[in-house]
Amino acid sequence: MQSQQIRKSFLDFFAKQGHPVVKSSPLIPEGDPTLLFTSAGMVQFKPYYLGLKTDMKRAASCQKSFRTTDIDNVGRTVRHVTFFEMLGNFSFGDYFKKESLLWGWEFLTKEMGLPAERFYPSIYRGGVAPRDEEARAIWENILPKNLHSHILELGDKDNFWAMGDTGPSGPCSEVYWDRGEKYDHKGCAGPGACDCDRYVEIWNHVFTQFDKQSDGTFKPLPRKNIDTGMGLERLTFVVEGKESPFETSLFQPIMHAASRLLKAEPGSSVETTSALRIISEHLRASSFLIAEGILPSNEGRGYVLRRLIRRAARYGRVLGAKDPFLHKLVPSVHEIFRDVYPEVISAEKQISAALKFEEQGFIETLETGEKFLADLLERYPRGVPGDEAFKLYETYGFPIELTRELALKKNIPLDEKGFEVARKAAQETARANWKDSGEKDGFIFQTAEEKFPATVFKGYDTTGTDSVILGLLDLKGNMVDSLPAGSDGHAVLDVTPFYAESGGQVGDTGDLLLGGVKVAGVANTQKPVAKVYFHYVKPVAALKAGMKVRAEVSTLRHNTACNHTAIHVVNAALKKVFGENTRQAGSEVDPHRFRFDYTITKTPSKEEMAEVERIANEAVGRKYKVLKMERPLKDAASFGATTLLGEKYQDPARFVLINKGGWDSAGDHYSLELCGGTHIDSLGELVFVKILKDSSVSRGVRRIEGVAGPAAVAHLTKLAGFAETAASKLSIPPQDLPSRVDQLLENIKELKAGKSKAAPAASLKEGRRHLVEGIDGSGSSFLICDAGALGMKDLRELSDEIKKDLKSTLLFIYSRCEGKFSFIITHTGDVKADASAIAKSVAGVINGSGGGRKDFAQGGGEIPADLPAFEKNVVEIAKKHV
Repeated sequence: MQSQQIRKSFLDFFAKQGHPVVKSSPLIPEGDPTLLFTSAGMVQFKPYYLGLKTDMKRAASCQKSFRTTDIDNVGRTVRHVTFFEMLGNFSFGDYFKKESLLWGWEFLTKEMGLPAERFYPSIYRGGVAPRDEEARAIWENILPKNLHSHILELGDKDNFWAMGDTGPSGPCSEVYWDRGEKYDHKGCAGPGACDCDRYVEIWNHVFTQFDKQSDGTFKPLPRKNIDTGMGLERLTFVVEGKESPFETSLFQPIMHAASRLLKAEPGSSVETTSALRIISEHLRASSFLIAEGILPSNEGRGYVLRRLIRRAARYGRVLGAKDPFLHKLVPSVHEIFRDVYPEVISAEKQISAALKFEEQGFIETLETGEKFLADLLERYPRGVPGDEAFKLYETYGFPIELTRELALKKNIPLDEKGFEVARKAAQETARANWKDSGEKDGFIFQTAEEKFPATVFKGYDTTGTDSVILGLLDLKGNMVDSLPAGSDGHAVLDVTPFYAESGGQVGDTGDLLLGGVKVAGVANTQKPVAKVYFHYVKPVAALKAGMKVRAEVSTLRHNTACNHTAIHVVNAALKKVFGENTRQAGSEVDPHRFRFDYTITKTPSKEEMAEVERIANEAVGRKYKVLKMERPLKDAASFGATTLLGEKYQDPARFVLINKGGWDSAGDHYSLELCGGTHIDSLGELVFVKILKDSSVSRGVRRIEGVAGPAAVAHLTKLAGFAETAASKLSIPPQDLPSRVDQLLENIKELKAGKSKAAPAASLKEGRRHLVEGIDGSGSSFLICDAGALGMKDLRELSDEIKKDLKSTLLFIYSRCEGKFSFIITHTGDVKADASAIAKSVAGVINGSGGGRKDFAQGGGEIPADLPAFEKNVVEIAKKHV
């Protein structure tokens, strides 16, 4: 029996026991800010355990799960994986221990046909709570007498679960599988007590039966729950009789494909086997993360994905890979999950593109990073300082995990605490600018959610409703009967015209009126859990539960709708210019502007971005209709609608169509997306779409900021005011500004050129410094010259002039002009240095480009924030290429 049959057998078995089979929730937890990823089957059932939902009493699922703590152990043991499928059965105040243990035993021994004598069930022997006599009696009743000796008793560490210092808790019963004497070793303490590979935990039954008090005592819970978890990967390698999960049908297609591609035979050496396991496991995990819309980055979930891809890529290089290869293995992932997770199959192009792009970027930085790391290990044989490891990470993107691995191979410790200190210091500004995503509110409102009926949203059709205040909450989330004037809080209405923040669009603002008089302002609208809208109110008069009010949305809603529709228009234009593989990676819309993140594998030229804007405004000029309709989700594929990776759409879903002919010709459209936001009715309302800025967010992701509709008119009006003011000061008409500015810039350039020609010696004395002598081991020197604000042409002339008076010298000269950083690296011909290689490495530090000949090269990029630190970095780079 292989993995697909095992998965199906489990779900079918518990369906026969009256369990509704619930589809796996996404890897990104919904409404739970405490989790980075879904890490267990019970996550999506938290509201049931908390009593917030009551429509189910039991359930079974196969849950996509991910745990970050196991990344470094993958490939070293047979137990550890990052992405896994968790089989589980759950009871919410329904059945309890007897049924759960009996069904579990029946499934393992009868459905799976596994021999009973190989299992070792455990119970809680007591500790912080009483011994689990009930579970002991149940197991003795289930097992034949000759197997009663297999019942283990384990303590608090292994067999007791608690949500926290107080609250729900209870004993566990873990079931262990004996892999056989082949895996025995001297001093083995037995199942549950030894971390060896002989005894493997297969299934854990958690019995949530206590309410832990603040004084450490335990009270019985009125509703006892069951939460079980059994990793499909572990169960599969037991059922299939394999040595590890990596030899099973859940991994073998990838292992075989990687082996063929890299010409590396599994089992030929411990190192080769470990590398192939790491590649296959990390590729599986990365594919699922990308399919949920996560992209590699240096923060949060994106950083975890980046670690996986780069670790897999590095082990590919260990096996001889020179070029990106992970994307070529994606079909083998689909071979495993084709009939189980269609979302991974439909994202094949995006998964392949993201893997290839990230791996290519890693290869470009890895070679240089490894050279610097080798130097660090040589300089610090007793331990690599944390700040040095961070410089390697920040400058070259060299992961701390790889630094740790390579250092361990030479038995050199790494100061990881020092690394974290340096990293936190570098991120201080970013943290100061961090904006709360709103997820934290989800937990505050979970309790309140179930006390109200679903809010009826009328905001697609109207901006005003007659509503009743069903309830009020203070800012801590407590239910209150009233909110006096001046006391901010949250109001729940039976019917609302206010759009709740979601999909990147801000929540509506407006007023609550009583008898035509304002009684409260609405500063924001949120839907933090699921069905209930919470309106952040600022009362100017007392609000009371049961009060009938008039709810009116601010006129700013139209501005927001214009900017949201503009995103759809720009998204379609981007696809026309850069191709269908360009996709949305995030957005933010408010009344004043729109922000749109998109994926792309290059830096767009000014001409390309101008073409995007032209196409967008051409559509605006044609005044296409903007039509909104709820339709069956399956229509998305037949109409060719744009969808977001990882987005969970309802069925029916809301379609937003932009075209000339309407729904009868929906297949022929300018844009068609699934979107729950508010939109205008015609592109003519946009007037104009203006892209204000296009910038890099991270490798492969860029951000457009722009305005449309009233926001665009306001922006252009503001610019016109600036132009009129400048023209007035220059005593010319506004239309003459461009030619006058060109004239002034030319005058400034001539003045600068005259100054530099008149005093080149002064520039040299101020700018150059002796940084290193004997840089190539032969007495050559290294000089840096800060040339101020010269352009590249003048910079070249100045470098030639400087070299005339030098011997045996490597020269680095740089300038900052019009927001750009330019540099030249050259030498006097009697220095053993590769100027082109140095230029490329320096360009990588400033996110630019560079190159040339061995004796002369140039480049440019972003202006370094810390020039002294940059100069020191240049010296270190130069040392590697002489």
